[in-house]
Amino acid sequence: MSALSSSIGLCMFLCALAAVQASIIASHSHPDELISSPAQYEFQYAVHDSHTGDIKDQFEHRRGDYVTGRYSLIEPDGHRRIVDYTSDPLLGFNAQVRREPIGSVYQRY
Repeated sequence: MSALSSSIGLCMFLCALAAVQASIIASHSHPDELISSPAQYEFQYAVHDSHTGDIKDQFEHRRGDYVTGRYSLIEPDGHRRIVDYTSDPLLGFNAQVRREPIGSVYQRY
């Protein structure tokens, strides 16, 4: 047997082994279970860095196809921008934006 035919045979064996391993991994992933369950999550975070003026927060809640949330941030002119939003299959994404004065304008350094 020549070195070339041995190399080709080894390559074919390794490819077949990789295909078998890939099918074993794929058979254990259960993609139907992941797709059939509705998405659900909740998160929130906040940043308050008075040195840089980076002040913001966000909250979001999802149950299936329905999402509600809010985020806000302090703008350079001293107003707080607040965005309340919803998303659903019927109306899509909707946001209501408002600005509120918070008193003092952020002074950098």
